[in-house]
Amino acid sequence: MNKRITVALCFIGLLAYNESEGQVSGGGQENLLKKKELPGEYSAEQILNGEYQWPASPEIKMEALDSPFFVKDAFGTVPEPGVHPRILFSPEDLEDIRNRSENTQTGRLALKNLRAYQDVSIRKEHTASYNVYQALLAGNIKKAKGLLDNYAKAGESDGVSWHHRPQFLYVLLLETFDCLLRDDTEKGAELATVITNLGKIYQKNLDQMDRAFKSASEILSQGGDDGNALKFNSQLNSDVWRSGRKDAIGGEPYFAFLYDFAYNWMNKRQQKSCRNLLNTYTKGKTAMGSHMPHHFRNWNWVAVGSGLLLTSLATEGEEGNDARVYEHQKEVQTDYQKYGWSEMGMSKEAIGYTQYGLRWHGPALVAMARRGHNLWNQKRWYNSLKWYANSVQPGGARFLSHGDGGEAGPTLQTLLAWKRSYPQDPLVNYVLQETLAYQNGGGDKLDGGRGYVIYQIIFADDPLPIDFEAGKRLGLPNTYFDPERKSLITRSNWGDDEVQLQLECRDDQIGPSHQHADRGNFTFSGVGRAWAIDRFRGIESRHHNCVIIDGKGQGYVPPPGEWLGLVDNNDATFGVLNAKYAYDWYWQGTLSGFADKDQPRRRFKRWEYLTGETDKWLAKHPNFDWKANIDRSPVVEAYYNGFESGDPRMWDEYARPVRVKHNPVEKAFRSAGLVRGAHPYALVVDDIQKDSKDHTYEWIMMVDSDVEMLSLQIDEIILGGDTKRTEGAWGTLKFEPKEGDAQLLVKVLDRTVPEDEFKNPQIRLETFEYKDARDWPDGRSFGMAKRLVIPSYGVNPNFKMLLFPYYHGEEKPLVKWNESKTEVSIEWQDQKDRVIFKEDEKGRTTYKVIRKGKVIAEI
Repeated sequence: MNKRITVALCFIGLLAYNESEGQVSGGGQENLLKKKELPGEYSAEQILNGEYQWPASPEIKMEALDSPFFVKDAFGTVPEPGVHPRILFSPEDLEDIRNRSENTQTGRLALKNLRAYQDVSIRKEHTASYNVYQALLAGNIKKAKGLLDNYAKAGESDGVSWHHRPQFLYVLLLETFDCLLRDDTEKGAELATVITNLGKIYQKNLDQMDRAFKSASEILSQGGDDGNALKFNSQLNSDVWRSGRKDAIGGEPYFAFLYDFAYNWMNKRQQKSCRNLLNTYTKGKTAMGSHMPHHFRNWNWVAVGSGLLLTSLATEGEEGNDARVYEHQKEVQTDYQKYGWSEMGMSKEAIGYTQYGLRWHGPALVAMARRGHNLWNQKRWYNSLKWYANSVQPGGARFLSHGDGGEAGPTLQTLLAWKRSYPQDPLVNYVLQETLAYQNGGGDKLDGGRGYVIYQIIFADDPLPIDFEAGKRLGLPNTYFDPERKSLITRSNWGDDEVQLQLECRDDQIGPSHQHADRGNFTFSGVGRAWAIDRFRGIESRHHNCVIIDGKGQGYVPPPGEWLGLVDNNDATFGVLNAKYAYDWYWQGTLSGFADKDQPRRRFKRWEYLTGETDKWLAKHPNFDWKANIDRSPVVEAYYNGFESGDPRMWDEYARPVRVKHNPVEKAFRSAGLVRGAHPYALVVDDIQKDSKDHTYEWIMMVDSDVEMLSLQIDEIILGGDTKRTEGAWGTLKFEPKEGDAQLLVKVLDRTVPEDEFKNPQIRLETFEYKDARDWPDGRSFGMAKRLVIPSYGVNPNFKMLLFPYYHGEEKPLVKWNESKTEVSIEWQDQKDRVIFKEDEKGRTTYKVIRKGKVIAEI
């Protein structure tokens, strides 16, 4: 046969529908929607059987930590099959849990919070949860299902309608766990009935999904979306995320815990009914991360997907359990730690958003450790404690990092599990102490009531008392720099009076994530408080400590920045970076996955929103060549090249990014650092230029809501917090700081002021709406916020800023330029520094910091 004809026939054969192998279908939309998985993806059976369609991911060695503080069997061992509880603890552990809930301050507060919460929810007549509970107890399945389907009108509010949180199921779980602690067999028998009847509703949901999968291509009639505008679709039935199966049972792993906690109160019929439900749910199923190469499994939804791992363990070793699900999810969650965390211990996301994923991943780590797969002593995982410790702000009880959740600290759940594995470790106890202080703010809510309080009780413990200067005694250096994340935290010393600078220029962006348009963002703290801060979720440069041009900053979704170098010694620490690429371009998120009209995902209802958004964007930009703008920058190329078969998607939607012109600049260098000494301070230098025309440049510094501008004299700004304000002469503002008040002197060393004084923009501390510009006037708003704005008008802003934290009444530095404006002297009575500035051939400012005739830093 002709060789060319043979190849053609083989190609046609590959396009033919093959249900068992899941190959690409050439039969159009109707055949496509009858498939069990997406074209090119391996089926769930192939994945669970260990088949893998990609080459080896970049190698990362998992190294064990040799620590005298590590307790290998801290979480106990697993009992024989059929013995419950078993997922996170065993029957013999219950007495210890009860003791710690009574004999530790943490345990007492957690248990008090649980019972107080139940008193105003499921135990209170006429609330939604009470009404559902009574209907289930009475065996009125139809009524209970109606109430659950319209939970907002099922009764009085019980306070559980939160994003990414089950509703009735959550309070039922708390009630069941509390009953287990009390060993209340009478109430337990009642709960067994309620749980079994709830399971019947969930079983019907799953049966309906399975019928829809076999007979129709339509979206599941009951369900919703996963919080990211993506619809559930029953045709993707083997994936518990895409199909909506996890919502069909109220979320993971809550029913699994109900079965585990209530098992001994159930009769054989009830046990079988609940066991069948859980096995129906898990058998042959995959979750977020399953359809990806190993190194793609690196962000918090992969961690949330570990709910399937925990759910699979409820019926571990029992009839009908698919043991492959646990084994596969163990691999996925191990990959999350391997590729989601740097060697220095930083996650790919801010501390706060990392903790969101750890609400599921942390318990999964406990469950795996109980089964002999212990990751608690892995070095990169342990090093996350050093990241947390370095992120603590002066005065304690506050953490700062960068990206979504950058204002938040680790959760109590995370640290209590660490405490169990390392009960005597000073580093663990220090971070736990700071976490407790951060979570409750001196109150008794621990983490505000939104944490999963059962974990707080299971692992309840109190920290060994350690003061804030422990960082020095713990062997933690003053500088923490992560070369993988390009993130710097440096301090003058460890203690309440420390001065701390953070500087970040992430270059590991490979798709839309929780990173912001903030390459070069810094935070700054001193004299017991934070001054330049990061907030929760402002994605734009104008909401970060960056430079904007005519109101416009870096692009979002942000492409990578470039970290140029680090100078670090006992006297000073500086980072140098280039943010030009992040100003020049932005990544249009939906183009990466849906611009191709032949993309199979476009035919599924799950992605119809993203398809629509893509088509609207392309209609507005008819001449845009998306193929020519697929991002080929080195970090992106290294990540995707060779791993695009099967079309793996970050967040289930984003393929290799497509870049779009945003705000082109000729240059965008920043250097920033901390100078130590008797009077530590920071220097921030920006070399940014849009083009050869005049523009308004604004140097932004986000501040807390209590910060006020106490005085402003041309180029000298004094900020303070909680300072009494009165009315001065001629209607001006007057402030009356007290001796010892924390203050920040911002010395504007240089900025371009136009010859036409009427074009001179004014320095200001402004209150504004912290709101996204996207979808204006709609879009997200986070309310009111404050920022210091230092403007410049000209071709090049020449921003050079000095930041001096001090207490009111202390000596302030005398800062003075030489006549040729090439050298600045910074003088106190006991400290005299000089900074000599030059410009290199790339238009970047270089400088030397000199003290006592010695160069202590050269940038």
